[in-house]
This record gives sequence, structure tokens and C-alpha cells, in this order.
Amino acid sequence: MSKKSQREISEEPAKENGLHSKPKKDHASMKIVFKSLSIIVICVILGIWSEISRFYSFSQAHGLRYWSYKEFFPAVIAMLLIFFYRYSAEYLLRGWIDKILDNVKYKGEERASHIKRMTKWVCDIIFYTLTTLFGYWVLWGTKYLPAELGGSGKCSASLESYPFQEDTPYIREYYLLQIGNHMFAFFDNLLFKRGERNFYEMMLHHILALSLTMMSFQLNLVHVGSIVLIIHDPGDIFLCISRFYSDSKCKKMSVLICIFILNLFVWIYLRLYVFPSCVIFYFFKTYFSFTPEAFSVFRFTVGLIIAKQVLLISMHIYWAVSYTHLTLPTIYSV
Repeated sequence: MSKKSQREISEEPAKENGLHSKPKKDHASMKIVFKSLSIIVICVILGIWSEISRFYSFSQAHGLRYWSYKEFFPAVIAMLLIFFYRYSAEYLLRGWIDKILDNVKYKGEERASHIKRMTKWVCDIIFYTLTTLFGYWVLWGTKYLPAELGGSGKCSASLESYPFQEDTPYIREYYLLQIGNHMFAFFDNLLFKRGERNFYEMMLHHILALSLTMMSFQLNLVHVGSIVLIIHDPGDIFLCISRFYSDSKCKKMSVLICIFILNLFVWIYLRLYVFPSCVIFYFFKTYFSFTPEAFSVFRFTVGLIIAKQVLLISMHIYWAVSYTHLTLPTIYSV
């Protein structure tokens, strides 16, 4: 394999999942797109957030469970703990990462910067593995963990009889942990990564992820929301494994290619098949089956959640195409 191919296969992705090998002109255009979309999404969220108060009134009138803003305090604690975990790990793992990082490819300032990235990938592998296991432990045996994800339930059950839904033990704790992680990712990107090439791309992603988890929590959409979280976490695990291994000095190209193929399969199956077919489709179906009274309460909030999900899956398609565009030539060149 040529040195160029080895270099390309390990370039920093355009997201925590994409790849940076695009011409500068294309990148500038996409930067404008992501920046514009971020501003539009923020404006729409701020304009419609008051609609959640209508859900509170509806819930009180019908004896439904709902979670107020005060419930987010544990998520803030989780965010601070995650911040401590990640930045302390960066300090503790620095020496080990330096030993296994490719000595030929990364030197000087670029090496120091990449050590930080590899530390982040290790933290992500550990964190998302634990959240995936925790999520399956919480959802295992429920009627809404579908067969597509290894469960015995159905996709439609996650929105069955909404907004009248049964409680699931520990689902609140699982959800607040995930909200805390998205809070950390949002503020970490906003405060410490403003100069990075994919800042606006990641900003849009974090805005969508954080607002979706917070709104779904407040609107008692935690059943379907937990399925969305389960769908997304495994892809981040395999992505970080592939990125970490590709930059280690002891890698074998045959193993690396297998990891890339596995990562692409997990990404396409979970985010481009299960997500739209098991979540977005039933959101549309539920939206148009509301009673007139419920529709007057949920038409804007649930409609916005659907719109943000469609935008999110559009980003998934963009990242999948970018990833495939970079990896396939490398695989064919072996």
C-alpha cells in the first residue's frame, strides 16, 4: 500500500464519524451550510420552547407523569463528572498514548495535538461501551426494545398510547446520564474547540443531540428516546476503535480494513436503517394519529422533534458518504 493511502485512511474525520479529506472550497461551502443550519435550529428551538408549558398543563389535567426543568440538576452533575473523567484521563493516559502513537506520521506540535485526540477516543470507547451496556440492562425485556436491536419487542411499542406511557425502572437515570454527556459535548465544543475546522459541523450535531434529548425527556418521550440513544452509541464505539487503531504504530492493515468495514456496517445498519425505520417512521405515524386535543398540544413540539430527526439523519448520510469515499479506495488498493 502506498504512503498516501496510509495517510488518507487515518485522517481526522469531519465529525466524530466523518473524514477530513475534502478540498478547501468544498469545506468552506459546508461550513456556511452548518453555520446557517445551527442558527436556524437555535432560533426555532427558542421560539417553540414555550410550547412545553402546554404539555405540562395537559399532563396535569390528565394525571400524566412529566419532568420539569428541576429534574435536569442530576444531568448537570453528570456533565461535571464527565468533564473530570475526560480531562483527568487525558493527563493519566498521555504517556501511554505517546508510546503507541505512530512515530513517523506525527511529530512536534501535531503529535501533541494527536495525543489529546487519541486520549479522547479511548475515553469515548470506555464511556459509550458502558452506556450501551447500561441502556440494554435498563431496556432488556421491555416491549419496546425491538428485534432489530436484539430485543423481543416491537418498534411501534415505543410510542404506543403516547402520551400515556408506563414507567421503566432506571430509565430516568439512564436518560439524565446521556443528557449530561450531551451537555458536556456541547460546552466542550463551544468553549474549547472554536478554532477547529469542523467547529460548526459539530456545533450543529451537539445542538440537535442536546435539544432532542432534553425535549424528549420533558415531553415524556423517554421510551422512544432511549431507543434512539441505544441506536447511536455503538457506532461511536467502533468509530473510535478504528481511529485509534489506525494511528497506532503497531497496526496491521488487514486488521484495520476489517475494523473499517465493521464500523461502516454498524453505522449504516443502525443509523441509516434502524433509526429511520424504527423511530422516524413511527413518529410520523403517531403525529398524524393524535386526537384533536392532543394534536393542539403536540403539533409544534413533536413536529419539531421529527424535523430535527430528519436533519440528524441527513447528517448521518453525509458522514457515511464521506467515510465511504475515503475508505473504499484504500481497501481496493490493498
